[in-house]
Amino acid sequence: MVTIKQVASHAGVSFKTVSRVVNNDPTVKSANREKVLQSIQALGYRPNRAASLTRRKKSGIFGFIADDLLKVPYTFDLIRGAQQVAWENNKELMVLNVNEDRYTAEKAAQNLIEHRVEGIIYAAMYHHEVVLPDILQECPTILANCFCKNPRFPSIVPDEIQAAETVTLSLIDAGYKKIAFMNLNELIIAAQDRKKGVINAFNRRGVSLENLHIEPVFYGPAGQEVSCSREVTAKIVHEFKPDAIICGQDPIAVEAYFVLQSMGLQVGKDIGIASFDDWDTIPTLLQPALSTMALPHFEMGAWALEYLLNGREDKVHEKLPFTLVKRGSY
Repeated sequence: MVTIKQVASHAGVSFKTVSRVVNNDPTVKSANREKVLQSIQALGYRPNRAASLTRRKKSGIFGFIADDLLKVPYTFDLIRGAQQVAWENNKELMVLNVNEDRYTAEKAAQNLIEHRVEGIIYAAMYHHEVVLPDILQECPTILANCFCKNPRFPSIVPDEIQAAETVTLSLIDAGYKKIAFMNLNELIIAAQDRKKGVINAFNRRGVSLENLHIEPVFYGPAGQEVSCSREVTAKIVHEFKPDAIICGQDPIAVEAYFVLQSMGLQVGKDIGIASFDDWDTIPTLLQPALSTMALPHFEMGAWALEYLLNGREDKVHEKLPFTLVKRGSY
């Protein structure tokens, strides 16, 4: 690692001048400031921000890069899980939210490394493939709720196949035999794997796939989808006549409730409804309350920080199961 003394020697200035530039002292002469900044860039020097906070060899700080995570309330549990483990181990968690337009992942990673974090969790808003800056290879890093095509980083993601299989088996075992699945955008991993899980459940119970109808309700590129949840609900009820509907996420279930009510159908009595995510207060606000598969966000955040705390270096790629939260919708 490049030291501040090496920067001073390269720039031809004193140690104190470099320190003043790093700390944005406005009294530094512009010529000296420019020389120091050029030397910092040439040598790849990164200020040790954590040194001012501790004299220990380790900073006691772990970084958390949140990739648009704060847009959706239920994903906060990724941070909460990591924070809980950090507190239990007398560590600090430094959280930075990033997006393409304002604060990039590369800038966030550089900021964290300058603070000499002991490890970094990179977490995404939804389960998908990510492309990460090379700078993250300079620090132990694990991905949560996302993965890299090139498996250079370990990852922890939700088991989408298990989730869909579990909820479908629950419906079938409850007596529902004709089931419609209103899926997410089938361009994304969650939709693809959940489709497999639903089909697996039908095959496991020996129910004909003629009794299964699968149709996405989101179309277009991920992040720019157009929803047609209400239209698809009405179409499925009229044409397929299911006795139960599985919704790709809780907001879709809300739309389905509205449509079914307008058609004079009572959820939990005339037709069963199940969903995914356990999104904040949505499931309990609906009447009857919505049965849904809870994403393991808290568990993923906790698992990721424990991985870093244990100093593991294996490029493990783990999956954590969802939990069925059974309520009154079927």
